[in-house]
This record gives sequence, C-alpha cells and structure tokens, in this order.
Amino acid sequence: MKINKRYLEAAVFIAVYLFILYLWTLPFQGNQMPYGEFDAISHWGLADFIEQTDRTFIYLPPFLDNLYGGDNQFKPHTLWYHPPFHTDLAIISAFAPGRVVPIFLTNAIFATAIIISIFFVIRNLYGFLPAVLSSLLLGFSLRDIMPYLWGQWPERFGYAFIPLALYCFYAYYTTYTKENNKPIYLYLAGILLAVQLMIHPLSFFHSLVGIFVLGIALLLKTRKLPLNWKHIGITAALFLILFAVFPYQSGNVIKSFTQDSKREHEYPSLSRLFNWAPDPKDFTGSVPESYFSFRQMHGLWTLPFLLIGILFLAIRRENRDIFLLAWLISLYLILHRDFIGKFFFLHRSLSATAHIFVPITVIGALSIPSLIKLPGNYGRFLKYGAAILAVALAFVYNFPQAQSTLEAAYASPLARLNPAQLEASEWLKGNLNENQNVSIIGPPWQIMQKADWMASFSHRTSFFFEGFLTWKTFNENREETVKYHLLNDYIVFDYSDIALLPDKGLAEELMDTLRKRNSLAIALLPDKSYNGMAELWLEFEKQNMGNHALLYNNKNIRVYKHEG
Repeated sequence: MKINKRYLEAAVFIAVYLFILYLWTLPFQGNQMPYGEFDAISHWGLADFIEQTDRTFIYLPPFLDNLYGGDNQFKPHTLWYHPPFHTDLAIISAFAPGRVVPIFLTNAIFATAIIISIFFVIRNLYGFLPAVLSSLLLGFSLRDIMPYLWGQWPERFGYAFIPLALYCFYAYYTTYTKENNKPIYLYLAGILLAVQLMIHPLSFFHSLVGIFVLGIALLLKTRKLPLNWKHIGITAALFLILFAVFPYQSGNVIKSFTQDSKREHEYPSLSRLFNWAPDPKDFTGSVPESYFSFRQMHGLWTLPFLLIGILFLAIRRENRDIFLLAWLISLYLILHRDFIGKFFFLHRSLSATAHIFVPITVIGALSIPSLIKLPGNYGRFLKYGAAILAVALAFVYNFPQAQSTLEAAYASPLARLNPAQLEASEWLKGNLNENQNVSIIGPPWQIMQKADWMASFSHRTSFFFEGFLTWKTFNENREETVKYHLLNDYIVFDYSDIALLPDKGLAEELMDTLRKRNSLAIALLPDKSYNGMAELWLEFEKQNMGNHALLYNNKNIRVYKHEG
C-alpha cells in the first residue's frame, strides 16, 4: 500500500511538535507548583481569578489592583492587557482538573505556536524539509525558552502571528493582478494584526514594521504596486472594528507608545549599528548577560550556515527569498529603535531573533549542494546529508542546553510555593473577603515573590512585610505604616521556608538595615544578634502578637488578626 506523502509529512511534523511540547512541559511534569517571575504571577493570577470566579470584569480585583493598578495608563485600575489571552487560559482551565497544570499546559501550547506558524510559512515557501528542520531547531531556542520560563506569556504567543501576518501580506502582494487577485489574504493580514495587538502590542509592532519593509522590498523587486482602495478599506475596517472592541486596553497601547521615554534624549553610539543585541549592561538585574550572547543562545555552529543562507538568498533574490530578507531587515530595525528614542522592551525584541535566524540557517545548510556542481543524484544525497548534519549538531549542542534549562527551571524548593503555603493560601481565599488585606512575614527579600504568588493563589491583597521595614519607599511614614498593617491586616507568619535558610547573615543583614533606617528595630525587636531568620521572626511574633487572635496554625504557618 502506497503511503500518501502529505500524510507522512503531517505525521513527521506532529511527532516533532509533540516532542518539543513534551520538552517545554518539563518544568511542571515532576513539580506541579506554579513557577516564574512577577510576569508569570500576574498572568497566572489573572487567568485563575477569571476561572475561579466564573466572571469577567472591567475594574481589577483588589489583589491585582494593588500590584498592577497603574499599568493601564489610559484607564488606571483596569486590565493593562486585552482580555482574550487570559480569558482563553481561564476557559480551558475550567474544563480541566486543578488550578495550576491546565493554565501552564495551555500556555506551553501557546508559547510553542511559533513552531507551527514557522512550519506552515516555510513549508509553503520552501517545502517540507526546510520547514520541519526549522521547527525542530526552533524548539531548542534558549531565547524563546528563557522568557517562556520567566513568565512573558502573551508576548511568546504574540510572536507566533508575525510570520503568518507577513505571509498573508506577501501572498496578496505576489498574486495580485487587476484581473485576478486574492483579497482574502489582505483581509486575513488585517485580522491577524488586530489579534496580535490583543495578545501583545510588541509583536504587533514587529509585524507592522515587517510588512512595511516587505512592501518596499517587493516593490523594488517586482516593480508593481497592488493598490486597490476597496481591499485596503475593507482591511482597515476589519482592523479598526477589532481594535475598538476593548477601548481601555487599545487606548493604553496608544498612550504607552506615544508617551515620552525617560531616556528620550539618550541615544546609542554609532557602533551599536554593528551589533544585533543591545548592551547587556543596560539590562543588568533584568535578564542574564548570556541572553545577549549569540554563542550561548544559538550556538556558534549555526553562524556559518546563517551567513551562507543570507548570501544565498541575497544572490538568488526570488520573491520567497525577499520575504525572509525583508523579515530579517525589519527585525534589525526594530532592535535599533533606540536610535529614535524608543527603548521600551528593547531587550524583549531580541527574543524574536531565532524565528528568522533558524529558517535562514536551515536554508543555508541545505543550499550548499546547489553551490557545488555534482553529477546525478549526488546533490540530493549531499542535501540530505546536510540536513542530517544540522540535526546532529542541534542535538549535540542545542538540545542538552534546552533540556537542562527546562528540567532545572525553578527546581529549588525556595523557588516555588510549597504545599504548606498552598494550603494557607487556600484558607485565606476561603475565609477572607476580597477587600481584606494580608501581610506576609517570613520569606526574606531573596524569595519575596512568594508573597505575590500567595496573593495570586488566595486572590487576596498580600504585602511583603519586610518591605515596610526596609524599603526607602516608606522612609517618611515607616512607623505609622507598620503599625497600621499590624493592626488592620491578617498577619501571616510563614516559617515553612526558613528552615532552608538558617544563615545567620540574613538576619544580621535585616537588623543592620533596620538600624540604619530608624529606631523601629528597637521598638519592635530587642537590640541583639540572631542566629537566623527563624529566631528573629519568632521573637517578633512573641513581641507583637499578644493582642492578636490565632486563626490558623498548620505546617509552620500561622495567621493572626488583631482582636480590636
């Protein structure tokens, strides 16, 4: 029985995609506690709140408003992102058991959607082999994996629409004649742009610049301009209708983009034009320096193939080659928008590099046989040999890094909520109303995001109490702030992690900071040394909880409320 070629190709791609999806779900296969930085906390908490309460909203619930109330600059205290992304997560979560895995699994599918869109576009332009190789190599991209782990969820999904929007515009442009045209492609491009804007505005601007550069490149190549005002008008109407559905969030996009940058009068030196990545020093403390390294993110073995691919495309210059080169140029322009004073999320745009680097790298590897004149089928054998070599190099150099990064992600017990914190958060959710606040005492500043994770899990406004004692923000009215929260909040003493942090230095560091700030340390704690954080906070609990009722006591976590 003859196997249909299309079925075989589909089966191979599905196998590749499922393998990549399995790889990207490693962080929550063995440990189903939530993980990620503050972005992940906000996205998970927002989706979980919609699913748990079975309702949408205009104004943020208190626990989200406390952290993100000012993020929508057009309409404060409302959602800062368009609702569809988080609503999708919530809908899927509603049909699956548990609060953590359904949202994280859905997000993993969204984050790997770029693999599907790259396969679709490259297959249509260059065939199956370059497409499936591109998908496989892209699945090992650390510049995609790292932001996915940190929590930049909507942005990862939004990038999947860039190749699709560019391809729809390309298909409309290259097939257009006055007698015969396919406006559906232009209409789809407009819809995809609007959808991108709703997912994440950064990916929308990537597509917008990409379409602009692609249009100019095709105009220079084909010497024709498919100017049909009816098609353009319908496309603009479709975009504007979708753009107007969520006016507060769309207004936030406009205001955020048009506002003056704090660094608007700072411009990089001309030497920046010869670097793809921004200066890592400008983002110290935000992302690791390795994120800006081509060698560490892509592997030096890809560089010769990437350069060969660019040279091959530039020499051949077919329409499909112009597509990739224009996309590459547009990404270069976006990564250098600091020259026009636009610094916002500059480093995040760097995470889109693999989406164009990988296909060009694959084409470079597969183009080598065409550069060498060989008799008979030797060229075909060499082409498949180059494909095998690329796969082998990817599995030797890229796959181990990708696998270890995903397996080790937030593996420390201090990096995720523990069962005791999860149970306490559920108790807070079930026993406090939405407007009651919580102060969490115990986790040191090194793992302060635990307080925000507990806020997301409990859907209650939760404060990192140590911040009241040490942050400069509260310098002017520190004593009044501390007393107010001690008297009015539910006070959570969390000792569940402190056993893992017996270091005396942490306690001494906190006490030194308190003494430098003001006399509050003397008022709340005896002026002495402590052998560890547990001893310090136990003394604090003994000194200050005498007039508080103990409401919860389980697994080294206690909850108090002032009886007055």
